[in-house]
Order: sequence, then C-alpha cells, then structure tokens
Amino acid sequence: MTVEILPDAHGAGPSMHLWPEPEAASDLGVRRACRIERCGPGPRRDPVTLWYSLPDLGGEAPAEPDEAFLIAGLIQAMAEGRDLVLHGAASAELLGNLAEFRDAWHRWQPDGYATIDISAERVTPRGAPRSFGAGVATSYSGGIDSTATIWRHASGLAGHGARRITHAVFAHGFDIPLSDVAAFEAGCDRARPLLEALGIALVPVRTNFREALPYYWEMAYGVALASCFHQLGPSCGEALVASSRTFDVLFFPMGSNAMTDGFLSSATLRIVEDGAGRNRCEKVAELAGWPAGLAVLRVCWQGSRRDRNCGECEKCVRTMHNFLAVGLPIPPCFDRAPTLAQVRAVKLSSRSLVEEWDQLAATAEENGIRAPWVNVARRKVVRWRVRSAVREAARQVARATLPTGVRRFVGRTVFA
Repeated sequence: MTVEILPDAHGAGPSMHLWPEPEAASDLGVRRACRIERCGPGPRRDPVTLWYSLPDLGGEAPAEPDEAFLIAGLIQAMAEGRDLVLHGAASAELLGNLAEFRDAWHRWQPDGYATIDISAERVTPRGAPRSFGAGVATSYSGGIDSTATIWRHASGLAGHGARRITHAVFAHGFDIPLSDVAAFEAGCDRARPLLEALGIALVPVRTNFREALPYYWEMAYGVALASCFHQLGPSCGEALVASSRTFDVLFFPMGSNAMTDGFLSSATLRIVEDGAGRNRCEKVAELAGWPAGLAVLRVCWQGSRRDRNCGECEKCVRTMHNFLAVGLPIPPCFDRAPTLAQVRAVKLSSRSLVEEWDQLAATAEENGIRAPWVNVARRKVVRWRVRSAVREAARQVARATLPTGVRRFVGRTVFA
C-alpha cells in the first residue's frame, strides 16, 4: 500500500497533537490510547491520555488503527481553535470527510467552531486496496433510539434498508460514570442475553473520553460514539447511529445529526444515520412487538442507580408519556406510573426538550387522548415559544441599536 508522508505539521499557531501509544492488554482485552498535548497560544492544559478498553475481536490489524483518536479530538479542537494533528496514519477519505464536517459546523456556529487544519503525519491515498469488515455495528444503551434501531433491523421493519447487525457497543464512561462499575456490569448482564437472542454480540467499551475531552457533552457525544465504532475495525465495515432527531425537527449544530454523522466515516468504516424518519412515539409503537426489549429499557442518567430507571427525572417522565401518547401501557422497566404533578414540574430548559414535549402532546392529540397531562404539556410548549420569540426580538433590537460592549452586558444579564 502506498502511503504519502506529509511534512511535519507543527506550527506556531495553537494546535492539539495526538500521540498514539502502543496497544496494551486490559481487563476487557485490549487498551488503545493516545496522549493529547496542546501547543502554541491559548490556555495551557496539562497533557492527558485518552484511552479505550474493549474485547479483542480478532482479525487482522487495521491499516489506520489511530483514526479513532482524530475523530475523538475533533469537536474539542474546533471549539478551542486548535489545529488537530495526528502523529500516525489516516486515510484520505477520513481526512476529507472531517474537513466537510468542520466546514458544516463552522457555518452553523462560526463563533463556536473554528475552521482548523486537520492533518496526519501519514496519509493513505484515496482508493488504496483494502479489506472491508463484514460486520455491522450499532450502539446499545438501553434507550428508545438504540433499542428501536436494533429491533427494526432484526424484525424486518427496516424493509430494504435492513442490515444484519452483528455487534452492539455498550459504552462505559458516557451516561454511566467510570466510577460506577457495578451499574455498567449489571447493564451488560441484562443486555447480553437480549442481544444474543438476535444474533448480536455485545461489545463493552470503557473509555475516559468525557474526562480527557471535557467539552459540552450534548455537542460531543456524536464523535465520542463514532470513535468507539472505529475501535471495532476491521471486524465491522458499517456502523448505524441511532438517530435522536427526526428530519422535520433538525436544528444545528447538534452532537449527532443526520447531516454530518456520515462525515465521520473512513475508508474502511461507513457511518450511517438510522431512524430519523420516526419520532420517539413512533419508535415506541414499533417496540410493542418486542416485549423483551421493552422490559429492559434504560433511559435514566440522573437516578442514584445508573443501571435502571428512577421514574422521577424528566427523561423518565417523558419516556413513560411516550407510551401513554400512543395508547400503550407503561412497560415493566418503570416501577411506577407518572403523575400529573411530575409533568407540571418539568422545566423546558432547551429547544430540544421543547420539541420532545411538543411531539408528545401532538401525538396524544392525534390519537384522541384527552388526558390532563396533554394540556399541561401543550401550555408549557406554547409559553416557552412565546418567551423565546420575545427574547429573540429583543436581541435583534439590541444588535441594531446598542454598542458592542453594552450589548454583551445586556446579553449576559438579561437574555441569559
């Protein structure tokens, strides 16, 4: 295979350097890591090691085993305005895709994500001969989106788009903290037989991504998941990202989205967005055909026990109402029914939550459900949108009439 050697990528500007370490043994099988160093202007941070631990899936070594680190560091480097340099090999296909990803995010939010340079010391030319993994990966967290993706493809509901999923990544260090080993192992113990019954191998992956690259998780979780998928090479040639947003309510940027997830593909692993044609209520209706999957749903990340649902947090309350909105009973993974007081206590703190509750109310209304919670949810959505419109109008007036310094002060104190 011909490999192009690039000139040394060190420069005087701010940069983030990824130094891959030799693969080592771990409690799960293998440990892959890289040292992250920041150079040039900007806030100084001590070097940190990013690592992944997972079972050894066997097979031949991938041509570019360090590409996952380039994907992992992308959002953090863009947010810090640092050129991203991999001291290892990457395919021209991945580098080209990441450039497109970068440009899209910069267009969406130019003040938040810089058009950094993305490079590798060695670049494998586009179209170089390769062997492609026959497996298809996805993630499994126990949530609605990942469970629905697995069931759609296993049951044939995906039609001509159906794949035979062979591997499901269960990540430790995302919603379950690394310190909570018991919850992660309990989650694996429940998920393993469920997936094995469908011919899918559970792949536990431990990673310190959130500690090593501590950027806003809602924006970074897409590259975090993709970096885990890339650890499965060369066993898998395709990976399905379970969509959390439907095509009609997309807004940008968002950590995982149907517009740019595909740009996290390399020459040997194709990332595919799955399920953006159905909202969570529609996914719940499909999951009624898989009682075993419903019995072990785990959507909660705020409860004291991370391997089960608390039944009290906003996400638990919202998910239970996904079932009520389509006329289904609350599944046994929840030990209580939601109350009207819980809906009244919900705080719509983001546009994302507003869209979720709007969808719930609309679905219930379409299905002829007139329960009191529907009216409460609808009023919350309307009030949030009215307040949002007023704030945006005030911002527009401020931009047009106030000096920059005064405008920033008003923005911090009034519009926050």
